[in-house]
Amino acid sequence: MRIVLASASPRRIQLLEQVGIHVEIVPAHVDETIFDHESAQEAIQRLAQLKNDTIFIHHSDACVISADTMVILGDVIFNKPMDEADAFRMLKALSGKTHQVMTAMMIQSTQFKKEVLSITHVTMAELSDQDIWDYIKTKEPMDKAGAYAIQGKAGWMIQKIEGDFYTVVGLPLYECVKILRENQVLDLQKQE
Repeated sequence: MRIVLASASPRRIQLLEQVGIHVEIVPAHVDETIFDHESAQEAIQRLAQLKNDTIFIHHSDACVISADTMVILGDVIFNKPMDEADAFRMLKALSGKTHQVMTAMMIQSTQFKKEVLSITHVTMAELSDQDIWDYIKTKEPMDKAGAYAIQGKAGWMIQKIEGDFYTVVGLPLYECVKILRENQVLDLQKQE
């Protein structure tokens, strides 16, 4: 069965490819506005489902995977930074604190529909202003929720994580593979 990833995220593509899952990339361009009445959890689950449904309508012969990731500190959601000043603001707020990273994932075919919500707690080291600006100069934070990439140059900034590392990267990989295998979409031992 064809597997379609409803995302253009290089990180999600790389995670799937590193375990031998070949996907077609069909990004879901949806309005990612968070409604005033929504909690972060409600918003992220709604967005993952919206992305999946948007692509599944046109690719119902495939298994569609979608995901959405948010960084949350207290009640504040940190999406992708709008500019360098916004990235600085986010990283300064996260410095020395523990925050949540939530990834909602939806996997759908004509035979099944599964939703996963994975939450990981991440503790960031205390960062100096210079540390933050040096990292921003790399440009890496500019397309990342929370303005950092745990698997990249920001790896040294992370003091501790409690939960799934891949949730922070953007796709709960174990859960994804488990669902694909349980539903006979994928057999890692018998790749085509």
